[in-house]
Amino acid sequence: MKRVVVLALAGVLYAWWASGVAPFTALAYVLVAVATAAFVVSYAMLGALSAQRSDVSRYYRTRSGDTRFKSWAPWLVALTCAVTLEIVGLALGGRSATVPTVSTMLDHLLIYHWSRGVLYFLWLGVGGWSVVRLARHVRSGDPR
Repeated sequence: MKRVVVLALAGVLYAWWASGVAPFTALAYVLVAVATAAFVVSYAMLGALSAQRSDVSRYYRTRSGDTRFKSWAPWLVALTCAVTLEIVGLALGGRSATVPTVSTMLDHLLIYHWSRGVLYFLWLGVGGWSVVRLARHVRSGDPR
């Protein structure tokens, strides 16, 4: 439990620092690359980057065995709506006050350092959570 708290605190501090760096600078790119490399190295050390294609396909077949169209159709509809709104917003000049696109909402949210920090931490959290789940599978001996 201590390790989780320490890693979460480290993630919050890293996100706060990285989100305060000027965008599109060399340091900003390096900070994103460091986090990305840490996740890729973690995956490789846990054996997730398998060269055995049969192992990978077996893992996904077992994990998605009972998936049906009606279970993922709502996600397809949501994604289609988001992409359509984005395209309409861009067709209207990119700054439409009447069409709320994802990029417009994010532009408003990214004005503040605290909100950039929260989004950066969420990005780190998604990558970290996937590594934690993989590590649990490896420790439990569950075939991936």
